[in-house]
Amino acid sequence: ISAGAKLTYLANGSSSSLTLAYTAVTSTYVVQQTDFVVDCTTGTFTVTLPTAAGIVGKQFCVKNSGTGVVTVDAFGSETIDGALTFILSTQGESIWVVSDGVNWKVI
Repeated sequence: ISAGAKLTYLANGSSSSLTLAYTAVTSTYVVQQTDFVVDCTTGTFTVTLPTAAGIVGKQFCVKNSGTGVVTVDAFGSETIDGALTFILSTQGESIWVVSDGVNWKVI
């Protein structure tokens, strides 16, 4: 697990950088509250989102940078745009989700 993804933005006319959590995984993983980008670098496995309850506005990105199939699973009976899972079957494919406090919405 490593941190270091950076996003550059402008604030008051000057350039600054924001460091966001980057986690590379190669097997089944449960997304942590401290994660932001979860990069699935190899293999076929499941990434489980945390509960959407109580974290309105919390966002995560899950990316399949490997050649396997990554299943993104909502917590328990929660959904991702109405479905229990979302499949990332193509290398380079990703999903960004945001919590509405009850379920996950694809953004």
